[in-house]
Amino acid sequence: MRGLGRTTRLAQFIVAALATSSWTAHAQTSPAAAGEPQQKLGKIKVEGTLDATTEGSGSYKAETLTLGKSDQSWREIPQSVSVITRQRMDDQNLISLEDALTQSTGFTVTTQGPGSGAIYARGFQVDTFQFDGVPQVDPNYSFSKPDLAIYDRVEVLRGSAGLLQGSGNPAATINLVRKRPTGELAISSNVYAGSWDYYRAEFDIGGPVNESGSLRTRALVAYEDRDYSIDVAESQKLVAYGIAEYDLGSATTVTAGVLRQTFDAVPLINGLPRYSDGRSLPLSRSAYLGPDWNDWAFDTTQAFASLEHRWAEDWKAKLSLDRAWDEWDAKRTFTQGRAAGGAVDPATNAATISGALRHDENDRYGLDANVSGSYSLFGRSHTLLAGAGFRRYYGIGFGGADLPNILVGNVLAIDPHSFPEPADPAFRTRAVSDTEQYGVYASTNLHLNERLTLVVGGRFDWYDNEFRSGNLVTGVVTKSPDYSLDSNFTARAGVVWDLTGAWSLYASYADIFLPQTTQFTRTGGALDPIVGANYEVGTKAELMDGRMNASFAVFRIDQTNRAQEDLSQPCAGAPVTGWCYVTEGEVISEGFEAEVSGTLLPDWQLFAGYTYNTTEYEKDRINEGRAFMSRTPKHLLRLWSNYQLPGSLNRFSVGAGVNAQSAYYAQSGTMRVEEDSYVTVNARLAWTLSRRFSVALNGNNLFDEKYFAAIGVGNQNVYGDPRNVMLTLRGNLLP
Repeated sequence: MRGLGRTTRLAQFIVAALATSSWTAHAQTSPAAAGEPQQKLGKIKVEGTLDATTEGSGSYKAETLTLGKSDQSWREIPQSVSVITRQRMDDQNLISLEDALTQSTGFTVTTQGPGSGAIYARGFQVDTFQFDGVPQVDPNYSFSKPDLAIYDRVEVLRGSAGLLQGSGNPAATINLVRKRPTGELAISSNVYAGSWDYYRAEFDIGGPVNESGSLRTRALVAYEDRDYSIDVAESQKLVAYGIAEYDLGSATTVTAGVLRQTFDAVPLINGLPRYSDGRSLPLSRSAYLGPDWNDWAFDTTQAFASLEHRWAEDWKAKLSLDRAWDEWDAKRTFTQGRAAGGAVDPATNAATISGALRHDENDRYGLDANVSGSYSLFGRSHTLLAGAGFRRYYGIGFGGADLPNILVGNVLAIDPHSFPEPADPAFRTRAVSDTEQYGVYASTNLHLNERLTLVVGGRFDWYDNEFRSGNLVTGVVTKSPDYSLDSNFTARAGVVWDLTGAWSLYASYADIFLPQTTQFTRTGGALDPIVGANYEVGTKAELMDGRMNASFAVFRIDQTNRAQEDLSQPCAGAPVTGWCYVTEGEVISEGFEAEVSGTLLPDWQLFAGYTYNTTEYEKDRINEGRAFMSRTPKHLLRLWSNYQLPGSLNRFSVGAGVNAQSAYYAQSGTMRVEEDSYVTVNARLAWTLSRRFSVALNGNNLFDEKYFAAIGVGNQNVYGDPRNVMLTLRGNLLP
């Protein structure tokens, strides 16, 4: 197996890390500190400033968000927002972005094993991510796969956010905010060990480099080696991160950094098949119907830089650049039945194991320049944000190198792991996609009186897409018609009414556009983009003397201009063949959300989020009246709480949580697959060993609920993880 010898190497790494940690802690800890309960310092709040950093706050509540490209209170944003703080990531061991969003309000994550999956919110797939407020296109969510070790927090805005990012689905905007250098020397180390031979270690060091503190750096490295509950599935991951900040003066700061992340896995591709009557196969949760030579390797390098200048009292100009280089290789197989739709015939259990090779290389660019600050008009102070952005996605994909099909007489009576690995055939196809988008935007918060704020903004975008494919055997190249949009306008408007200083009401409209680059009109022209309009009303409150955030929102999304086949007559000849399209489709998503997060009582942190969501094809020639996204459960509940015990037991803290969702289904034609509602229960017990060290035991799915984390008609059926545990040792070595 490829991982041979990995346990020995990892054990050596952990021993070395612990040895270093123990020596450093001994050298830095005063005698009086040893054996004393850990003392928590409250977050210092400086009036007149907004600090969005959550690291070290000890809270599940975020004071401020930077998702809107400028620091602002969450109550100033007239849409549903959430923040997953560093403290909650640590308490729940939320290591990947999928982990975090599975524990967040309104998100579902469909997984197809290591290295594959998709994220959904409000019935739509999330297709754009931001890093420190700079959007980057990641169309398949296959390339970045962010590991959360390097991030201070995950900021989320649900619904349309075209003003912030340009094109995309009306699902959500996810902003990952990186950890920054600290003002004083800090060193920490975390070691994890868990079920199915899960091992992970992290080391983090940062602080000032020179005596004045004008130059600050931070470096973090993490290594993970693990198996899964699924037979033969395994992965290894390496994360290396470095960042530096330099103050050119009292008002100007330049930042630069780099991330390197590699991920190599034996993956379960497309999950398990189903019977043609919708029943699941009588297989264990650990079943893997594929050879153990499957491989999926990702390699990402991300470089970023920014220049920020501050003047007057609160004006700021910022230029940010983010670029990523991605490369992935796959030798993958998937198993499906020979009945219609890839299902398995119950009478024969016959199946086919198919496979292919794939190689992709991608460049992702993100550039944003903006100014923000306050201005006076009609005797009142207002805020302004104005800027311009550019992003580009350039991808090259090699494929078409199919591996030989393996015909299986009875899928229940085979040992697919023993199938010999074939020689790698040559690639037969090459496809190139090049997408560029430019945009200018502006938004202002007009304070009409002491309580009422009007939020208005807009954005103009220019969008170009080119796609061509070639046959590497014949040399024939096919070029699709270019797709362009000029001066496409995106709107945002809202009103916020501050009722008491702690409670506010809001109403808003925001939209976003999604280009349709693969469908064309009868004359070969481009279709108008899909428009996703988000309507929302809600209330937000700061409770418990400001220690807790609470919100409630009712929303509706109308996605219009969806392509529908023009069935009046076939479209023949250049530039397109087959059926042409018209923009007559419409889907809707509606529901409501409620969330609370923060400090319920001293030493008691709480997060709870509930979502009710339905989707429907409003106008569609085939599916009208049916659910648009049937795999979105109507009911989603996320709950987690952590409490540090009082008095003589204050070295201990206990946590518990629930993830619950209602039934959902997948359908293709007359075949329908259903998944019942399910509930999983998680818990945590932590012990503070000293000022600097703590140990925690996390248990997930404690009652061993058996459920599918993803379902499909032919295959794509993946069981959720059985009961599992993880032991974590955390050391804050300095200061």
